[in-house]
Amino acid sequence: MVTNDPMVITNVITCSAIALRLMFFRKAGAHHEWWASWLAYLFVLAYGSIPFRYFFDNYEHTNWASIIVNLVFCAAVFRSKGNIAVLLAVLRPGR
Repeated sequence: MVTNDPMVITNVITCSAIALRLMFFRKAGAHHEWWASWLAYLFVLAYGSIPFRYFFDNYEHTNWASIIVNLVFCAAVFRSKGNIAVLLAVLRPGR
């Protein structure tokens, strides 16, 4: 297990924060967007696999590029309060 590598620990904590924030998103009275819920589900699966791979000693290494991308995405997820539809609203035309 790579318990002494600070890059791996940073990536595992960042991916855990992203997965937990997306899992516990709840907005009262919000309109259900099916594409956003499926996309959030896929993000939770992808980012949630990193901590499990680390805890089961199957995560070997990481690099600075993936850590920076994950930190930026983590900041964006927390800024949108876990709402994927808000996070990707700039990509939808007409809104």
